[in-house]
Amino acid sequence: MSFAGFTAADFDAYQPKKWKSNAFNRERLEVKQKLVAFGRALEGAMTAADGSPLAVEPSVEHPALWNHKQVEAQHLFFSRNEGARKELDAIIDRQKSLASLIDDPTPQRNHVLLAITLAHETLELSLKLHPDAKVDLQNLERKCEDHFEREKLLGLLRELGPAFRAGIQPELGPVTELDDERLRSLISGLATLPPTPPLGVARLFFVGRTVSRDEALAAGPGIVEQAAHALTALFSAYRFIAWSRDNDFLSMREALQKEKQARRQKGLAKNDPVRIVRGMFAGKQGVVQEVDAKGGLKVRVGKMAVKVDAEDVLKN
Repeated sequence: MSFAGFTAADFDAYQPKKWKSNAFNRERLEVKQKLVAFGRALEGAMTAADGSPLAVEPSVEHPALWNHKQVEAQHLFFSRNEGARKELDAIIDRQKSLASLIDDPTPQRNHVLLAITLAHETLELSLKLHPDAKVDLQNLERKCEDHFEREKLLGLLRELGPAFRAGIQPELGPVTELDDERLRSLISGLATLPPTPPLGVARLFFVGRTVSRDEALAAGPGIVEQAAHALTALFSAYRFIAWSRDNDFLSMREALQKEKQARRQKGLAKNDPVRIVRGMFAGKQGVVQEVDAKGGLKVRVGKMAVKVDAEDVLKN
């Protein structure tokens, strides 16, 4: 499906009176499909630090738990691919409360992202960083402790031009008015925000511009060029913020290695009683004598020491 431009009906699918009703799911699905086509026309210009293209994912078009059972807008997210997300999610989710995970289980809040948002009166092109995106947020904090790195980010944001606004939603101001003190305040303020209450609206770091409904309609297919220009400019800020092995101000390599090792070892340690469930010793009880970094075990079974994999035992 190629992108032919937005219509008035696309915007009208998100009239407030329709937000909570499933009767308009079909309307919103058609907009979602159009937004995906819109995104595909843009995605080639954006690749992660490792050279892989950013994943492009739409939000759901029907009322659901994670949109608080109302569809106020349709979103298209550009973020890390699934493999890269999973690598960090295991660390991030351990720091969240159960209530937080239930209130919004979507993976996007864990990662800095670019977004296209179509609402009743506007089309928004933005970069968003949720307070729960701990790895990216802490990477940004640590990086911006360096004056010269802050100057780089400040330059990237100011270069976006007067149409762009930045801040912690809903308090936004023109990026051209940002200075070093204001930028430091925004970054430290995001890190100290209280948890979002159930059914509350999350406050997050936002940089972006809003295109009015009338402007988007008048542009027709040409809105792709406008969006490409905006998102390509925002992508430089995305790359500055997003943690990667080449943009690591947290020594995350060690943390990820430990996480990988812990998964392989399945939480087993020396002297743990176990039951072997696979292999020639299946059904035997034993005691762990050694655990190596790759999840290999030496288990004492009676008077023998046998080598098995952590996947082959259950802890008693």
